[in-house]
Amino acid sequence: MARILSRYDVQRCLTMPEAIAAMRLAFSALRTGQGTMPQRTVVNLPEQGTMLLMPSLLTTMEQHTFGLKLVAVVPRNPARGLPLIHASVLLVDAATGKTLAIVEGGWLTAMRTGAVSGLATELLARRDADVLALFGAGTQAPLQVLAIHTVRPLREIRVVNRSIEHYEQLVITLRNLLGSDCPPIFRANSASEALNGALLVACATTATDALFSWQDVVPGTHINAIGAFTPTMCEVDAETLAHARIVVDQREAALSEAGDLLQPLAKGLIVGPATWVELSDVVTGRYPVRQHENDVTVFKSVGIAIQDVAVASMAYAKALKLGIGVDIEV
Repeated sequence: MARILSRYDVQRCLTMPEAIAAMRLAFSALRTGQGTMPQRTVVNLPEQGTMLLMPSLLTTMEQHTFGLKLVAVVPRNPARGLPLIHASVLLVDAATGKTLAIVEGGWLTAMRTGAVSGLATELLARRDADVLALFGAGTQAPLQVLAIHTVRPLREIRVVNRSIEHYEQLVITLRNLLGSDCPPIFRANSASEALNGALLVACATTATDALFSWQDVVPGTHINAIGAFTPTMCEVDAETLAHARIVVDQREAALSEAGDLLQPLAKGLIVGPATWVELSDVVTGRYPVRQHENDVTVFKSVGIAIQDVAVASMAYAKALKLGIGVDIEV
């Protein structure tokens, strides 16, 4: 029997603190050799669609699980009234080859993307950081805020985005997510206004040009840049990166996809990848990134498969415990 977990099931099975714990497990496993992860495979689909296949193996003392996330990006879907992206995660018992679960991947991806920012913020941001400048008000934005708020309770959120409708929907979503704990939310008139006094920055856009300039960044700021995931995209300007301590989810993945880093690297504006620290080194204590209160830190994430198998495994285990989901013969 294999368990099917819908989006609603995953939402019931996974809290943000649990997702952050899963990210800590995933990146620790990468450093200790308990995680195996080939680079993602890209297959072109009809009508300019793309299928991404992201395999990974997690072999801790508690579990031996293989995961495969499939992400379909179909540009014509919105015109059909369908989501742009469909995703699912297949979990397999690595010891027996038995299919354990098929998990809806949309919410799962948003949770793990938020959670890795939460983990990076916990490890890198100043303890007194409590004002967030948020760039973007799309799908990823609410869970970025939720994750950051989980590890650094926020006093204020300042949003920079293009659409007033998206901003208003973001406010509603955040108030539902955070309840009475939701801090004041404002829509800033400019990047410089949002960054004034903010020690936390979250970038969750598909921008192709930098969202702000180094001159507006406060000393001691921590920046999570998770939106730009192709070589042509860019959220953080070269001067900020040149002054910052850079942490990536994985160097190999960053060198393939992180436009923020690849573009200034090609122009000689930032130092090469040997100076970039992998998050797994920070998680395991091998590299303390913040050495001074005024250091600026940047976590650049493009998303890696080990995150998906870790968080899907946690949701699956919780579903078994709570009796959530539907079992089928496969």
